[in-house]
Amino acid sequence: MTGFTEKTFELLGQLEKNNNRMWYEENKAALKEHARLPFAGMLSISTMLLEGSRYPLIGSEKTMFRQNRDIRFSKDKTLYKSYVSGMLTPTGTNKERAGVVYAQVGPLDGRLAAGFYQLETAQLNLVRDRIIADAENFAEIAETLEAKGYPLSTHNTLKTMPRGFKQHEGHALAPYLKLKGYTVRQDQPKEVWLNGDIVERLVALAEIIGPMNAWLRNALSYDAR
Repeated sequence: MTGFTEKTFELLGQLEKNNNRMWYEENKAALKEHARLPFAGMLSISTMLLEGSRYPLIGSEKTMFRQNRDIRFSKDKTLYKSYVSGMLTPTGTNKERAGVVYAQVGPLDGRLAAGFYQLETAQLNLVRDRIIADAENFAEIAETLEAKGYPLSTHNTLKTMPRGFKQHEGHALAPYLKLKGYTVRQDQPKEVWLNGDIVERLVALAEIIGPMNAWLRNALSYDAR
């Protein structure tokens, strides 16, 4: 068991409805006990289960995100996140956005996601070059992900072929060349947080995304010339 209870979801729901400093300060300790500490425990247990794995990742309280929102440059001035979130990362810090597994639990349910998020244009072009040069292996990894319920997300994609890749418009993997990130995600119902199955799912995703993460790391150091 991870320690998530009905109280976890109740508190996050109340935070969503009472998103102000007074309510938060009065309930900060309860949020820590019933939401943030169980989440940190989930990350730590997952880390231990991944020790010795071919694709080890590290998570703890240090790889969690703050409850406070950064509203300095946002039109949305909501002070606090109504969810708890954090990651398993290669080095155990929350500064990474590449090759990670992300988890989030909110008032009603949660989700898991993984992969390489928000790559820069130069990085994307390295990946695109590698997809063309290593099409068979990439396609096999992508198909395996989809078969296991984690297809690469097309949420963040270009409408047309990226600059310099127009000649590959008819390529069998052209849709992947348009992506601006290589991630997967899956909603996770409330029940799996309550019964502890979320740990098993988090560890499984780390293993499932491992080959894609490894392929992408190699692609980012690949020079087709």
